[in-house]
Amino acid sequence: MYLRPDYKLKAAQNEASYRVIRKEWAYIKNDPDALFALTDSSVGKRCSLNACGRPVPEPGKVCGGCKTIVYCSEACAKVSWWGHKAACAAGKRDSELVPKYKAVVEQFPWTKRAHSINGVFHFPYVLVQYGLLDMQRKNVGYWAQSVMDAEQMGSEEAIEAPWCVLSEEEGWRLPKEHIPSLKRLHEPNAVCPVFPPAFGESWASYYEWRGLPIDSIAALRLDCPLAVYACLKEMGFVSIPEERRKLTVFYLGARDEIMFIPVFGELALLFPNTDLDLVMYGPSVALSVQRNKSSPTRPCVFKYTSPTACGAGTIRVFLDSKSDYYRPSRNTSEHPDAFVALDAGLSCYNTWIPVVCLAAEFGIPFAATDYGEACVSQFRMDLIAQALTGTLPYTKNVVARAYHENLEDVLSKVHVGDIEKTSAVLHEAQNRPVRFNPFMQPATRQHGSSLFLGANNACIQVVVPGRKSTANQGDV
Repeated sequence: MYLRPDYKLKAAQNEASYRVIRKEWAYIKNDPDALFALTDSSVGKRCSLNACGRPVPEPGKVCGGCKTIVYCSEACAKVSWWGHKAACAAGKRDSELVPKYKAVVEQFPWTKRAHSINGVFHFPYVLVQYGLLDMQRKNVGYWAQSVMDAEQMGSEEAIEAPWCVLSEEEGWRLPKEHIPSLKRLHEPNAVCPVFPPAFGESWASYYEWRGLPIDSIAALRLDCPLAVYACLKEMGFVSIPEERRKLTVFYLGARDEIMFIPVFGELALLFPNTDLDLVMYGPSVALSVQRNKSSPTRPCVFKYTSPTACGAGTIRVFLDSKSDYYRPSRNTSEHPDAFVALDAGLSCYNTWIPVVCLAAEFGIPFAATDYGEACVSQFRMDLIAQALTGTLPYTKNVVARAYHENLEDVLSKVHVGDIEKTSAVLHEAQNRPVRFNPFMQPATRQHGSSLFLGANNACIQVVVPGRKSTANQGDV
């Protein structure tokens, strides 16, 4: 098996960290009140100005607006303001959402000991309690921890996973009653979830509907299919059709998800009377298919149909190998019914700009999740619209000028036919409320050089709404 050099180094670093965590757990596990006393990773100790990145001396310069961004000096704060001002108000709103984040996490009893003595949540602290902290899929199934390199490539385990099919028991590695089983729904006298799907806007309600005990950690993987469900709901796709329908969704930016593809079978329960095709795109996805040379360019790697008592929904998961990233086509016959992207980082990667422009021009519903509203707000769709129409304002700010130049360079390679329509859609999207996702992963995290608290799939940004979208109705 070929291992990329940076992968081998990071894998070794992760394993060293895991050994320390396992040792600490062995020391405290018999004391129900003991918490991990390990040193937390440094948060907020490097300047938030990307061009700087120097260590921040205590106490540092904290943004007075959002109270989440830290700089090493007043000078860096001033230079960074142009880029940060759009996210500042959103960062403040994220801070106000912290009680909601904590309320999601506190639904589960196993989250208490996932926090360190400093109050910081650590995902590995959950896994180690169940003997699931490992990078090898053969040892821990769906819980194998991936290693991401600079190219956003998943681990070698992830790349090989679609072709190494695991049973439900091998994948989940949980007690039988803790597994959100799809297989057992087909057994004689099986107790199926209520049909049509009936659950509230909380994990506790969803667990009750699925017949899971609240001490199951399954939500730490179910957040991905539930995030797809929440995105499609925001775009108006959830209502049960009178006649059977076909729904094709392009799942963009997939990486670690290909390690637990069967978990997406949950969508067959959530979309009754529907043939749902989920087509995954991403660097890890393309490489996975290319490595398996006997596969077609878009193989179906998973299929599941729910029982008739659950609505007989069908999901098929395909992996696309044509390119590392989705390349928009102007051929409408190749367009999906919707785009979704989880923890997309729309503001971080130029590869999203062509997709956003295509979706806006052709009216293809598109929704993405992210760690928090501040992450979403930094994706300046209003500036993309101005760049398309040649109306970007002149600025002396070096950060703004560099951003404008980069934006114009990217858009020079994008073919937009109807600039007026595309610009109007982008301006509307910039002002659309960001939605809190009650089915976020119940594992909060702090990010990089900020004091910002977020979670995987914590919020939903509808870039292009569906015909019956609820995206303009504000927060849930």
